[in-house]
Amino acid sequence: MPQERTEWALICPLCRTDLGMLPMTTSSVNCAACGSAYSRRDGVWRFLPADAQNRLMPFLDDYVRIRTAEGQGSSDPDYLGKLPAVSRDDPHAGVWRIRRQSYNSLIRRILPGFGNPLRILDLGAGVGWLSHRLAKLGHQPCAIDINLHGEDGLAAARHYDPDWPRLQAEFDRIPIASGSADLAIFNGSVHYSTDYRLTLREALRVIRPTGAVVIIDTPIYRDGTSGQRMVAELQADFERRVGTLGDALPCLRYLTWDDIASLGNELQLRWRVLRPWYGMKWALKPLIARLRGTREPAQFALLVGQPMTDVAGLRRDFDAA
Repeated sequence: MPQERTEWALICPLCRTDLGMLPMTTSSVNCAACGSAYSRRDGVWRFLPADAQNRLMPFLDDYVRIRTAEGQGSSDPDYLGKLPAVSRDDPHAGVWRIRRQSYNSLIRRILPGFGNPLRILDLGAGVGWLSHRLAKLGHQPCAIDINLHGEDGLAAARHYDPDWPRLQAEFDRIPIASGSADLAIFNGSVHYSTDYRLTLREALRVIRPTGAVVIIDTPIYRDGTSGQRMVAELQADFERRVGTLGDALPCLRYLTWDDIASLGNELQLRWRVLRPWYGMKWALKPLIARLRGTREPAQFALLVGQPMTDVAGLRRDFDAA
């Protein structure tokens, strides 16, 4: 396995003590302040404290059961290497079509504005396909997720033969030193947060003052009741297909435009909204829903949040959303 790049400075996720640079030759690091020990096994650094592991285990068990029932993930290096591109007959082609367009907008319309190469946190990295793509473009990614599954989590990234680090860690306790990243990208994942303010504050901590937080592939609604109905539909579908679910985390599952504006005001973020073209069928969904009297369909915009001091006009930016 290639040695990981050493540009990332670590902190203890429990007490925030400096742990130094990511080790190249050793597979463990200890916190001198609180005594916590962290190790690398099967290529993944384990920065999930025991309390977090106990709290997250029911959620992870359900998540893996659901994803396995859906046929998500792969052990085929060729399949993984082509992501986010998949064949037309792929059972998840619709989802990956959205992700492919979002990715194209990310690399063409967002990354060039921040320079090259960039240090990028891939938050909710899954199998690591985005980190793999970013590294091939010359950037320096760090993949972070709590899921270690061998076909649908960080362990699957072994098929990329990565020289970028993989860290098992929570969004709200990122083991990376403050101001280390140019971008913190929530890769189809911010909706798994249990507290958007806490999660985004942590993302803002790890980026440079000139950096940005980027949210991609999270469902967004105008009306929160549409999001609530979507969550209820998913829950019923999951229970029908995989059985009774455990004690799930209170994940928020979606955003509303009002949520985004409020978060911007509270956290002093100026949002830029990018809307990729997902095809005519997708564009007609809102009209079809109104004609049929069904709930509002989700939107999947890219959100780029940059720290600011003047929030005047933020609401205006979203009135037209």
